[in-house]
Amino acid sequence: MSSTAIGVLMIVALLVLLVLRVPVAFALAITGFAGYWMIAGLGPALIITGTSMYDTIAKYSFAVVPLFVIMGYFSYHSGIVSQLFNTSKKWVGHLPGGLVQATILGGAGFGAASGSGFASTATLAKITIPEMIHAGVDKKLAYGAVASVGPLAQMIPPSVLMVIVAIITNQHIGKMLIGGILPGVLAALVYMILVAVMVKRKPSLAPPVRKATWPERFKSLKDVWAFTLIVAVMIAGMYSGFFTATEAGAVGAAFVFVLMLIKKGFKWNMLKEALIDTMKTTSMVFLIVGSAFIFGYFLGITRIPAKLSEFLVNLPVAPIVILIGIVIMYLILGMFVDMMAAMFLTLPIIFPAILNLGFDPIWFGVLLVFLAEVSLVTPPFGISLFIIKGTIPESRLEDVMKGSIPFVVADLVIIALLILFPEIVTFLPSLMK
Repeated sequence: MSSTAIGVLMIVALLVLLVLRVPVAFALAITGFAGYWMIAGLGPALIITGTSMYDTIAKYSFAVVPLFVIMGYFSYHSGIVSQLFNTSKKWVGHLPGGLVQATILGGAGFGAASGSGFASTATLAKITIPEMIHAGVDKKLAYGAVASVGPLAQMIPPSVLMVIVAIITNQHIGKMLIGGILPGVLAALVYMILVAVMVKRKPSLAPPVRKATWPERFKSLKDVWAFTLIVAVMIAGMYSGFFTATEAGAVGAAFVFVLMLIKKGFKWNMLKEALIDTMKTTSMVFLIVGSAFIFGYFLGITRIPAKLSEFLVNLPVAPIVILIGIVIMYLILGMFVDMMAAMFLTLPIIFPAILNLGFDPIWFGVLLVFLAEVSLVTPPFGISLFIIKGTIPESRLEDVMKGSIPFVVADLVIIALLILFPEIVTFLPSLMK
């Protein structure tokens, strides 16, 4: 059997394992090891597996992952989400949509601390949905807003997924993180405009909120100024080249820990829970990445990525047409398969073609992360939809899905804007030192 045939066989086997709900890390490692064994022999397969699991992860750049993760957990325990939501109510609660607008703005702010779309969605759901529904906001609108704005944590730095994509594609981590800032802001603005239009057309979707006075607005900033300063220092430090993404993670985690101590005092159980959750999340991420490299090395010796890249480059169509086809492929995959699994399966094949077609790698990486964000909301298997259902027991999954549809349409508009105007992503990274 040729190496190409073995490669195709293992890709099919991987898809079967994923459909059977085998954990992503194990599915990647099993198929990658088996394929390498079939082509190169048992000895080389054992060597590549052992070295991948250690050498890939035992790098300084990977230290940023646990630092970003623990920063998010410290932020959660410090009560920052509630304070961001309350401050947002004072500043944008008077706009059409009221509390929904505050949820979007506060959720985008929390994205700068969470780094995880799952954690951000669950936290926002617990805090904002009960208050929105109690205030008279339409349930579907409340569910859809939180399901969509929660995953923004994957776009706005610090983002663990952005770091993973940067490492897998061998790109500059700091530039990848900075490249997510403007798209994250754009997404939040598009969501706010969508809500304003929906409520203008149908005011019963969300009752108006009393307009806060300017003194009340500025007074509310005292609850979030420290956190805002921390995030600004992290971003400014990476942007100016004063410190690396890993150092930014260390600075952010340390300062948010101090902020948690000031707000809540020292509580051993809180620290213990944050540390244990960080170890669990980091271990999961590292296991997936190590397994992805095993599968990537296997694909490398099959030469499938090189052959596919050559095929795509030589197609008699414009590169933008190929790109749109790739985007549609990811949108469809994200509806049925875990997007992280889809990324690790396809990136070793797709990314070389993207480079050969002349697209900016940072831009494509950020676009890919946004597609992963969209996959968390798209029915029928969007994880954010199930997080809402699990967090709000009285909710109906049908209502959560219906509420998400307008925001998915908004996501498609954002994708179109990122493709038409790549400078939205590349402008800030291009100015970095």
